[in-house]
Amino acid sequence: MKKLYLLFIVWGLMSSLFSACSDDCDCIPYQPEPEVPTAPVVTITNSEYTMLLTDSIVFRANITSELPATYLWTIGGQEVSTDSIYVFKADAVGVYTLQVTVTNEAGNQIQSVQVIVKEITKEETPEGKYKNGTFILNEGLIGTYGSLIFINPDGNITDNVYFRENGKRLWSLTQDLFIHNNKMYIIAQKGDDASMNYGAITILNAETLKEVFSYSFPPELGFTSPTHIAVLGEDNIYIRDENSISVFHPSDLSMTRIAGTEKAHKNTMAVVDGKLFAAIYNQKSLVVIEKGKTEITTTIEFDGNVSGIIKSSDDKLWVSDESGKISKVDPNSYEIIASNQLTGEAAERLKLNPPSSQAAAPHITAKGDTLYMSATKPSIYFHIFSKDTTALMVDATQYIPASPDYFEAQNFQAYNTCAVDPVTGRVFLNTLKGWGGLRHNNHISIFDFTIVVTYNKYTKKYKNTITPRLCKDYANYLDYPANIYFTHNFQH
Repeated sequence: MKKLYLLFIVWGLMSSLFSACSDDCDCIPYQPEPEVPTAPVVTITNSEYTMLLTDSIVFRANITSELPATYLWTIGGQEVSTDSIYVFKADAVGVYTLQVTVTNEAGNQIQSVQVIVKEITKEETPEGKYKNGTFILNEGLIGTYGSLIFINPDGNITDNVYFRENGKRLWSLTQDLFIHNNKMYIIAQKGDDASMNYGAITILNAETLKEVFSYSFPPELGFTSPTHIAVLGEDNIYIRDENSISVFHPSDLSMTRIAGTEKAHKNTMAVVDGKLFAAIYNQKSLVVIEKGKTEITTTIEFDGNVSGIIKSSDDKLWVSDESGKISKVDPNSYEIIASNQLTGEAAERLKLNPPSSQAAAPHITAKGDTLYMSATKPSIYFHIFSKDTTALMVDATQYIPASPDYFEAQNFQAYNTCAVDPVTGRVFLNTLKGWGGLRHNNHISIFDFTIVVTYNKYTKKYKNTITPRLCKDYANYLDYPANIYFTHNFQH
């Protein structure tokens, strides 16, 4: 398994101990000698480390004194970092000598370590530990950083996996991710200039999460608050921002806007059959863009404004709209294969208005032909498309293990929409107690359901018997979650 080693290099500064007479004694107060700063003491546990070419080692310098110090990391006499943390990665096999110099006002000390980098063999090439599972992307707050949560198929959760694998933070206000051809693409609103919203992109190996490319968009490129990303090829990265949908080319760092997408809806774009499908705000249509094209190929019309577009398990499209309909669409002929009309509260979950109901994720999620919808509410509905039957599945507030004031808080919310695991059928829901500091009180709740559908031949109606169960709940991992992503949805 590819590994991230963590080595702590610890040094401390010795401080003098002194005492004084008590106030009631008849003696001359003791005057301590001026404290003489001592040079840092650097200790390295081992003098030699061995790693595979695809691995990395994080060397972290911890200071146990308030006396300020500077750091200089070098390899072969060449400076590689002046931070307290250095992530060692190699481009070729060989023996490397890493040297750290720690300096304070009293002097400095130098320590060296040898790193042996071996070629990876076929026998040592395991499947990446992040290949299968669930990711939750945290936006974070302005002035903080985005982060990535991973839940493996066994239900084990790990926070900050990007930082754990790379030794550094994501950009601020991360908004969306997409996996294509074994690479993960993450879009953020903040780049080098945290005061502006020019945006930034990070590209990772999707199985190891090792960074392969990171770029802060310059202002002249023209992005403004990018929110969503979809990929048709390594040099055809489609980004939705406040202005339009654009195609970004990493090969020459250029961007071209797609005419006619000036009001692209702030929601997830879908990719099916090498084509991009996206909704236009306040319009009863979605647009189709083919790979490498800088213009709209065609549009598909619906009865209401589009509130969700997702790829189906049979490589078609599911589309929800504000008329309360869910439609299945052929991505090749662009024809609507069939539509079902929902009613009542389930239909309300497909609406974009009021604005408080709008989510930046699709208003539908699907496993097979069973679709789920919650909008930004804690109650989840389901719709079995082939049977045209709909019912309430669960009111999550009755199951989430939180104190009553969690749900009674003025700003309690389900943050974005529910999402169903396309393999297990379990439904994920993220909830926050509120905004600001209250956001740190949160839950990732996972439900499974036993659904029995019976048909009455006399009334010619289906009856749904539903038994919900909270199978997992993780408290206080979220930080304004952008969306929930299942790797399986990108693998076929």
